[in-house]
Amino acid sequence: MARLRIIHTSDLHNRLEREGAEALAFLRETTGALLLDSGDAVGAGNIWVRRAEPILELMNLAGYHAMAVGNREFYFRKRGLLHKTAAAKFAVLSANLRAREGDLGHIRPWTVLEAGGLRVGVFGLTREMIAPGCWLGCFSDVRFVPWREAVTEAIEALRERVDLLVALSHLGTRCERALAAEFAGVDLILGGHAHDDLEERAASGTVISHPGHHGTRAVLLEIERAPGGGLSVNRRVASVR
Repeated sequence: MARLRIIHTSDLHNRLEREGAEALAFLRETTGALLLDSGDAVGAGNIWVRRAEPILELMNLAGYHAMAVGNREFYFRKRGLLHKTAAAKFAVLSANLRAREGDLGHIRPWTVLEAGGLRVGVFGLTREMIAPGCWLGCFSDVRFVPWREAVTEAIEALRERVDLLVALSHLGTRCERALAAEFAGVDLILGGHAHDDLEERAASGTVISHPGHHGTRAVLLEIERAPGGGLSVNRRVASVR
């Protein structure tokens, strides 16, 4: 397997500055990496909408390839949900979030990206914001499916089509550890929500990585398939301030 490079951020909370966006763009261009974010990039509250999300223009400048829908990007009405990420010129992903009628417009469950001659399947996972039986569900025109069901669907749709399968997750560390333990078909979990800085390898061989938060730094992952079939991952931190 050829070497794949991924730059990963999460939980920016509208803290990315132009200098940081330019640093990410430079790192992406010089390494040929995919640039991915695990959600909570915007500054809005969990379930309210504001007029503009300036960080998305900075993420466009940086050249992001995809981001997951985090709880900050979520809104219980489809129109507001789409408004929050409308300025993104990159893939916005959530495999466990669905419209009650029709589709979710520019929000897709997954995408397939190419880097270094490899096909990389990337699917998004969003932290559940409307629990079953919650009163807010009565007014919502979007719904959540169980994340395990969404992961199963993503593996069935993507595993045979790609060289590497990546979960771009905003579930939080506890759920991501469960995902790694239960789904050997996922090679890499790029996590968020918990504001952790960690790298772990599950018994299944799945690697979990969290990059920290608030736009202070990014993680650069260099990934190769080891002779035994597992992943060899070299992880280093890059400052973006």
